[in-house]
Amino acid sequence: MYKNSIIFFFFFCVIACNPGKIKIGKAYSLGETPAQILALETKEDPFLSGLKVEMKDLPGHDDVIFDEKAKVAYASGMDGWIWKLDRENGKASQWVRPPVNPAGMRFSDEKKEKILVCASRLGGETYEEKDRVGLYEIEIASKKVQPLVLDLPKTEKEEFERVYKPSERTAISLKDLNPSNSRPISLCNDLAVSKDGNRIYITEPFERENAAMGSGAVPEAIGLFPHGKLWMYDRKQGTITLVLDGFTFIDGILLEEDTTGNEESVLFTETSKFRLLRAYTKGPKQGNFEILFENLPGLADGLDRDNEGRIWIGIIKRRSGLMNFVHKNPWLKSFLLSVPQKILPISKRTGFMVLDRKGAKALYYSMHDGSKITDISVAVPFEGRVYFPSFDPHSRGLYSLSISELGIKD
Repeated sequence: MYKNSIIFFFFFCVIACNPGKIKIGKAYSLGETPAQILALETKEDPFLSGLKVEMKDLPGHDDVIFDEKAKVAYASGMDGWIWKLDRENGKASQWVRPPVNPAGMRFSDEKKEKILVCASRLGGETYEEKDRVGLYEIEIASKKVQPLVLDLPKTEKEEFERVYKPSERTAISLKDLNPSNSRPISLCNDLAVSKDGNRIYITEPFERENAAMGSGAVPEAIGLFPHGKLWMYDRKQGTITLVLDGFTFIDGILLEEDTTGNEESVLFTETSKFRLLRAYTKGPKQGNFEILFENLPGLADGLDRDNEGRIWIGIIKRRSGLMNFVHKNPWLKSFLLSVPQKILPISKRTGFMVLDRKGAKALYYSMHDGSKITDISVAVPFEGRVYFPSFDPHSRGLYSLSISELGIKD
């Protein structure tokens, strides 16, 4: 009888579970969080004693960038707007609204006259067909929004954990893309720009029709299928190139240059796999990658650097025992994907980490209970403070801590 019940449950899930037809990866065993990280965890929660909250009109947002000369900042709000933050009068206001929700942002170049933004659908929201996911550029003076990349080449075959050498890449002109050889971008999540501003790298965490951020990304975190990609848009050539393929939920990204100033490697987070990696795109190690940290204590999201080169990582959610068990037993995932998200046991704890400039050593780690700030998507150091975008629609304000008061030791 018991055996028959198990068989019935299995076939029921095959037929009725996983209504979104999420791809499910192989069994994956998560290990213990590295001892060197746990040893650094702060005993006192800095968010309880030193948190500063400004501009309380600002809604939850995914990213924030600063223009020190103009004394302004820009935040990608979850209300669909890019917000302008006037740091002189302490006021935040809606500024420009892209076709879909803004996410990762960077200035186009050192002049800071234009902003590059990844824009994607947000889970739970509705959009018209004309509202396209993609990479956009906004001219600050005129507020003109220009789409740069909306479609990507169809990939011929599925490859896993592949770093393409320059000689193996195919650069395809955007002008040559058409309905037969291309597809819409599924999700434009984060980006990085070369020093000369000519090459823009964009992360596509997963490839799926009607993909979305936030609640729309939760099923992919459960499925753990490796179909994340990193693309490179060459402005001068007008081409798009696949740089990485077959990784799991590629999210935050930082470029690393060689002695001549050209990109030699890229740091990126595999958010739902709890890893930080370095992929070598040029030079003697090209085509290879290395795992800098695995079994991280939470979902590592966005990446940033401070003036000293240290790497700051936002940890949007703490790792749960449920995920440890489910990833080890993927046969459970179809059932889990049919369960309403609101009843899933998701941790409220959120935090951040700091690594040395090489990404080899953890320098600081703190986890907060979620009472003051939730869902930290990235930690952005600027002028002696570190700012924490909160990817929570109920959040209000610009949150920050004093870096000197954290007592980070190199």
